[in-house]
Amino acid sequence: MRIELPFPPSVNHYWVRTARRVYLSEAAKRFQRLTAIEVAQSSMKQGHHPFLGDVSVLLTLYLPDKRVRDVDNYPKGVLDALTKAGIWADDAQVRVMTVKKKDPHSDTKGGKCVVVIDDYIEEETV
Repeated sequence: MRIELPFPPSVNHYWVRTARRVYLSEAAKRFQRLTAIEVAQSSMKQGHHPFLGDVSVLLTLYLPDKRVRDVDNYPKGVLDALTKAGIWADDAQVRVMTVKKKDPHSDTKGGKCVVVIDDYIEEETV
């Protein structure tokens, strides 16, 4: 299954911490809402049902600008949003994940995140 999402907020901006609690930022809530819409639309177009078993995930981040970004600051928020959208029961089902960054390009103004999810197939060891 292939899902195209807006560029996700960094994990550094995903949660807000106060002295008493931790909660989702407005950017994270917006990203989760948009993810839910995209998952629903993609599921209808592609005839997809929630993944029941382990999965492999390819996450491609199309950067919105030339700022330096750590590749590891984005997957957690994306996986949490996909879980909330019902793509799988729990992101613990992800057995392998590859994350790529693509430099900014005029075709991807504002950036985007393309997620490809497949059933996980155990590699045979030799």
